Amino acid sequence: MTRKKLFSGVVGLALMAACSNTPGNPSSPTGVEPTTAALNPDGSNLKATAPTGLSPNGGVTGDRRPTLAFNGSTGRFQPLSNVVYELEVLNAQNTAVYSRDSISGTSHTLEADLTYADNFTWRVRPRVGSSAVGPWSGLAGFRTPDPPAPPPPPTPVAGQLPFPLPAACAAPGDGDRFACAAAIAALSVEWQGCAAGSGTRCHRFTRQVVYALSRSDANWKMIQAAPGGHACNCSSCGPSDGTMFREDTTVYGGRNVYDMIIGAGGPTPSLTWSFVGAPRNVDGPGDAPLCVP
Repeated sequence: MTRKKLFSGVVGLALMAACSNTPGNPSSPTGVEPTTAALNPDGSNLKATAPTGLSPNGGVTGDRRPTLAFNGSTGRFQPLSNVVYELEVLNAQNTAVYSRDSISGTSHTLEADLTYADNFTWRVRPRVGSSAVGPWSGLAGFRTPDPPAPPPPPTPVAGQLPFPLPAACAAPGDGDRFACAAAIAALSVEWQGCAAGSGTRCHRFTRQVVYALSRSDANWKMIQAAPGGHACNCSSCGPSDGTMFREDTTVYGGRNVYDMIIGAGGPTPSLTWSFVGAPRNVDGPGDAPLCVP
């Protein structure tokens, strides 16, 4: 019995000594590094808040290179240093179409054009060094502006073509000028009216072709019709009053006549360049001004 009491007393004294060496309060936790082995919930490893306040967020931007701004990140346990930001812009198919990974401030103006009239989202996250990245911000969105309207067509000027002089019309001399007529037809609203069945518009087109040819060779002329012959002016076709011109022909050097439209005034006119022969004795070459709308 005495031996059991002695053993119990020794154990009790040992426990008391151990308790007397235990501090009254736990020690403070050690400092937490900006990056640790423990990852953030999104898989990032920089202990920082996600950027906030992204702008623009909604609406249409003023141009295709908007300035994107945001509120920067802060360290969760201690201040961040040497922080830069990684930014990406995604299209409507959620494909990154623009990215930068070393933005030093809290705004960035895009350095490449986005497409017109498209919807985009963007996000940003902090980065320190080459391997420490923080959480992405939420997505913000915007739309780029519509493309600008095409410039209005030039105002027609009396005595000038309403389009640039085609290169196919620049060669001087007599001969086949079908290429010039075809080039004018591709640009001329007068030919569109001619193709729709208007004989007057065919004549107005003919004046354009002759005008273009005469810029490099003054031998190209319209044919002034004698009174009574079928002819046209800028507003109608019919019997000539002596001041009107043949509907769809031209003459070179006063001697060689060419027809440039088959079926002028009919439902299906087509371009040609056919040698006709000499002009009628009662007709003569003449300069016909361009018709202005």
